[in-house]
Amino acid sequence: MRSLKRRFGRCLPFVVILCLPLACQTAPFDALQGPSAAGPRTETPVLSWTVADDPMAFRYEFLERFRTIELYRGNPATGTWNHHTMIAYIDGVVYASWDQHVRDENAAGQHGLLRRSHDKGRTWTAVEELFPPLADKVPADDPYPHVRFQSNNGFVVVDGIIYAVTDVAEWQRPGAQKARPRTNLGRMARAVHPEGGLGDIFWLLEEAPRPVPGYPKIPVGDPRLVKQINDIFADPGNAPQLQFGRGFPPADDNHAVGEPVAWQLDDGTWVRIFRDNGLRGLSRLRDREASKSRRNYVSFSFDDGKTWTAPTRTSFPDACGRSSAGRLPDGQYYVINAAWPMPNKAGQGRSLQAISLSRDGLIFDRMAVIQFPPPARRYEGRSKAPGFQAHSVVVGDHLLVLTSVNKEDIQLKRIPLSVLP
Repeated sequence: MRSLKRRFGRCLPFVVILCLPLACQTAPFDALQGPSAAGPRTETPVLSWTVADDPMAFRYEFLERFRTIELYRGNPATGTWNHHTMIAYIDGVVYASWDQHVRDENAAGQHGLLRRSHDKGRTWTAVEELFPPLADKVPADDPYPHVRFQSNNGFVVVDGIIYAVTDVAEWQRPGAQKARPRTNLGRMARAVHPEGGLGDIFWLLEEAPRPVPGYPKIPVGDPRLVKQINDIFADPGNAPQLQFGRGFPPADDNHAVGEPVAWQLDDGTWVRIFRDNGLRGLSRLRDREASKSRRNYVSFSFDDGKTWTAPTRTSFPDACGRSSAGRLPDGQYYVINAAWPMPNKAGQGRSLQAISLSRDGLIFDRMAVIQFPPPARRYEGRSKAPGFQAHSVVVGDHLLVLTSVNKEDIQLKRIPLSVLP
């Protein structure tokens, strides 16, 4: 690895200390380590981000000797917006999924794509449509009246069968992308077969929403299966990161939070970190953006997810995007996020993708840059800015990081565990 000092000089401290409870999953099917015999905590932990004794002596390191594979390149013919990555490793097969739109985020027709790998991420099957659009694929400012779209929520396993899950929502008026009101309709799922092919789509609801005119009606699923899948998402470590209409309680400083990722400490404590969505009660998007702390928030549960502490701001730097977290085979914890280190710096985008490591799930004292800076953005689009957002999973002796680049391209990084700091 080489020092980031070559780019930034002596000005960027970057270490993380997480005094948190312990949860560790990046996807609903990942195995969790249960509580140890040490017993529950008697006091609330603290999540903080800090550096060594001499902050000015700290150096960012760049990860080297890993392979990047382009799984999808955005283009006007199929879609220039590609985002919401999810990756899973189940019974020897890697599944990579993401959402696509012709141009804009959360606009009519946004839907899911899929690729599979049978050799631990080295080679991949052709791109296929995971969930078809539920409305015509049109730009966000098009007066088309049916603004129904999907958001990828990854994979679950029930009775040995793999299911992909997506969240469905719609704006209540045309051209209302990133405006109020937005209505949550529920989740859909379908089986994903390891060797190829997909099952029928069904709603994870008791009653199916009315389809957009010209689109087929999708049935509800078997009640037993629907309950099993919904129960998985109710697990403390598996709360969907991309969901609508099911917000989390506000932070103790009245900031809105979302897109959680959780892990469990060896004493049974659960930890959730959230992105900061800005101060509540601000009507203008510009004001909400300016109010964001550029830090993650954290919440804890000491009763296996039944109750949680109020989210609290930490010193963990974050460009207000979705984080990914998990546990390595040697027991270390990791967090991957767009860890732009400068406080209260709006407009920087998610330009620095980094991994931070902890031996105990509390103190994150090593980090390294996975990618910086992002390439130039090629296409315009609503809610698009240069930067990275990722989901990850450990596969053998590699960490696979499925990354959205500028919300245009989908890349896979196969990082040998041996190169991590």
